[in-house]
Amino acid sequence: MGESKSRGELAEIRTTLAALASSGGHSKSETAVTAKRDVFKKIINYITIGIDMSSLFMQVMTCAVSSGEDVVLKKMLYLYITTYAQHNPDLTLLTINLLTKDCKDQDPTIRGLALRSLCQLRVANLVEYIMSPIQQGLRDAHPYVRRTAVMGVLKVYHLDESAVRNAGMLGTLQEMLTGDKDAQVVANCMSVLQQAGAGHTLVSRSLVIPLLNRIKDFSEWAQCQVLEAVSSYRPASEQEVFDIMNVLDDRLLHSNSAVVMATVKLFLHLTLAMPPTHQQVLERVKDPLQTLVSRDQYETAYAVLAHFLLIAQRAPILFSQIYTTFYCRQNEPSYIKSLKLDILAAIADETNAFEIATELTEYVNDIDEQLARNAVKAVGRIAIEVQDVGGIVERLLGFLETGRDFVTAEAVIQLKDLLRRYPAIAEASLSSVSSITPEDIVEPEARAAFVWILGEYGQNIQDAPYLLEPLAEGFAEEAVPVRLALLAAAMKLFFRRPPECQKLLGSVLAAASSDTNQDVHDRALLYYRLLQHSVREAERVAGTPLPAISHFSEEQSSELRDRIFDEFNTLAVILRAPSATFIKAASASIDEDEPDPPLVASGAAVQAPAVDEGSALLSMDEQEEAFIDTSNGNSPAQRPQASAAHASASSSQSALDDLLGLSSALEAPAPAPARPPALSLDPQPSLTPSLFQGKWATLQPAQRFTVPLPPSALANIEADNHQGFLQSASSMGIATMASGGKAPVFRFYMYAKPQVKAEFLLVETIVDKSAGSATVTIKSEDASSVPAFADMYRSCLNSMTRTAALGPALSGGWRLDK
Repeated sequence: MGESKSRGELAEIRTTLAALASSGGHSKSETAVTAKRDVFKKIINYITIGIDMSSLFMQVMTCAVSSGEDVVLKKMLYLYITTYAQHNPDLTLLTINLLTKDCKDQDPTIRGLALRSLCQLRVANLVEYIMSPIQQGLRDAHPYVRRTAVMGVLKVYHLDESAVRNAGMLGTLQEMLTGDKDAQVVANCMSVLQQAGAGHTLVSRSLVIPLLNRIKDFSEWAQCQVLEAVSSYRPASEQEVFDIMNVLDDRLLHSNSAVVMATVKLFLHLTLAMPPTHQQVLERVKDPLQTLVSRDQYETAYAVLAHFLLIAQRAPILFSQIYTTFYCRQNEPSYIKSLKLDILAAIADETNAFEIATELTEYVNDIDEQLARNAVKAVGRIAIEVQDVGGIVERLLGFLETGRDFVTAEAVIQLKDLLRRYPAIAEASLSSVSSITPEDIVEPEARAAFVWILGEYGQNIQDAPYLLEPLAEGFAEEAVPVRLALLAAAMKLFFRRPPECQKLLGSVLAAASSDTNQDVHDRALLYYRLLQHSVREAERVAGTPLPAISHFSEEQSSELRDRIFDEFNTLAVILRAPSATFIKAASASIDEDEPDPPLVASGAAVQAPAVDEGSALLSMDEQEEAFIDTSNGNSPAQRPQASAAHASASSSQSALDDLLGLSSALEAPAPAPARPPALSLDPQPSLTPSLFQGKWATLQPAQRFTVPLPPSALANIEADNHQGFLQSASSMGIATMASGGKAPVFRFYMYAKPQVKAEFLLVETIVDKSAGSATVTIKSEDASSVPAFADMYRSCLNSMTRTAALGPALSGGWRLDK
C-alpha cells in the first residue's frame, strides 16, 4: 500500500514538472517561480527521507533550465544533481554543460554554487571538464568564487593528483597565499596545501611574516591553522623570535581556547633553545591557561589541565605557589578531579606538600570511590617524591585505619612502593601494617603488596608467619600475583625465622608445585631445587633483601615527556603518549580496494623440512619431564654412570622433604598445564579465493598474537620465494591462498579445515623484518578450534626458527660466505 502510494506521488511530481516545463517554462512570473520552488522542495524532502528520485532526472533538468536566475531553485537543483551524480555517471554528463555555463554567470553566488557542485560530482572521468572552471574560479574577482575554487582543487586532487600537479594549481595556491586580499581565501589555500603534502612551503620567512601580520583578519579556525604552521618555523635570530611573540601576544587573551592553546604551543616551541626566555614564557602562559580552566566548559578544562600537567612535570616550581588553583570543586566531574590530583602530586614540594596532603586527606572521605582512591594514590606519590616533609607518611598510614576496604587496599599498595624507595621508614611503618589481617584486604593487588611487605620485613613483624598461614591454606583460591608473592615471602621468611616458617614454606611449595599456572608451578620448582642444591645459594638468590630503587617503571621518563611535549596541543597530551603509539597504519587485509596478492602456484611438491633424528633437541614437555625426573634421581636416559649422583640427590631430597614436612609431595612429576585438545586437519583443504575473501571480510578476529623471530628465521622465510615456509605449513595441512609483499614486510594468507568440522580456519601472517616479528590473525566461524590451531601455527613458525638456527650445524660445520 505504501509502495503504491509512493509511485502515485512520483507520477504526480513527474506530471507537475512536465507541465511547468512546457506551459510555464519560460514564464518568470512570481507565481511560476513559486510553483517550481514548491515541487523542488517536495523532491528534496523525499530525498531526505530516503526515497529514490533519480527517475525524475530528465524532468528536473528540463524544468530547471527554464528557471531563469532564481538562486533558491539553483541551490535545490545543484543539491539534486550532486546527490545522484556518483550513482548515475551517464546522466551526470548531461549536467556538465549546465554547470559550466552557470560558472560564467554574472551573479557571483551562482558562479560559486555551480563551481562547488561541479567539483562535488566526484566522477573520475569528468575531471577534464572541471579543470578549466576551477582555473577560471581561481582568477575570479569575487572572493566567494575564489574560496570555492581553492577547495575545489583539493577535491580534484583526491580524484586525480597528477592532473592538479600538471596544471600547476598548487603553485597558483602558493602565490595566492601572499597575494590574495581575502583572508578566507588565504586560509583555504593553506589548508589545501597542507593536505596535499605541500605544507613545508609554509615555513619560509617570506610566507610566515605576511601571515602573522594579518592574523587578526582570519577566522578563529584559520588562525589556528596559521599558528600551527608557524610553530614549525625556525627563526633566524632571537630578535625575530621576540618580534613574532610581540605580534601574537594578544592571542593569549583570545576568547577561543583553540587559539590560545595554539599560541602557547608556538611560544614554547620558539623558545626551546632560549632557556631564560622559555622560563619567562612559562610564567606568561600561566594566567591564560588558568582563565580557560576556570570556565564552566569541562571538556575544554580537561584538555587544558592535561597540558597544565605536562608543563608542571617539566617545570613544577613555576606552579608550586598556585597549588590552590587545582583544588577540586564539589560540582566538577570525576575526570576533572582525577586530573587535578595528578597535577597536585606533580607540583608538590617542600613548601606546599603538607598543605596539599591535608587537602587530599579530605578527598579520601569522599563518597566517590574513585576520587578517594586517587587521593590516596596522590598522597603516596607525594610521600615518595617529597620525603623530607614530616606528616606525609603518617597520613598515609592513617588511611589503613579508615575501615573502608578500598582505601585500605590502595594505602597498602602505596606503602609497598614507599618501602621500596625508602626502606629506612620501615621501622616507623610496620606497627601499622601488623594491625591488618588478610581479611581486611580483598583486592588481589593489595593482598600481593601486603604479602610482599610481610616477606620483606617479616623479621620485624612478630606475627608475620601467622598472618601468612591463612593465605597458604587457601593458596589455590588466591590470584596468581598473590600466589607468586606468597612463594617469595615464605622463602624469605624461612631464612630469617626458620623454626616458625618451616611448615609454612613446605605447605606453600607443595601447593604451588601442583598449581596449573605455569609461572607458579615453575617458581615452586625453582625454589625447591635451589634448596635441594644448596641452602646457602638458595638464600643468596631468594633471601637477599632487595635494594632501594630510585625509579619506578610505571613513571614516564623524561625522554617520553619530551616526545609528548613536541606534540603539544594534540591528542598525544590528552592520552599521555606519543601519537605513534595510538596512530598506526591500516592493518593489511584482503579487501576490495587492494589488489589481490600474488597467488602461489599450487600443485608443487610439498616436502617437510629435514630434521636430524639424532639431534639433542627436545620439546618443552620433554625438557620439563627430564628436569623433574632428574630432581627425583631418575635420568630420562637412565645413564649408569650417574647412579651414585642420583642416589645422593635422592637422599638429599628425602632429607629436605622431611625438613619441610613435604612427605612425598614433590616426588611425582607435577601435572602439566591444561592444553587444548589436539587438532586434526584435512591434509588437502579446498577453498576458492572469492569465498576466502568473503569470509575474511565478514568474520571478526578470533585470536591475534605476535611471534618474535630471529634474523636467521626471517631470512629463511624470505628465501626462495617463501617456499620453505609455505611447504612447512602445507605439511601440517595449512594451505596457502596468497603470499607476497615487498621487503621488509611480507604477507601470507592461509587456510585450514578440521577433519571433523565444516568450518574453515583463516589466517593472516604479516612478517615484518624491521620489527623482527610475525603478527598472526586467525578468523573462524567456529571459535572452539582456534586455540589448538594457534598452537599448531606457532609450531610452524618455530620450526622455521629451529631450522634456521641449526642450519650450519646440520650441514657439517662453519661455512664462509663469498
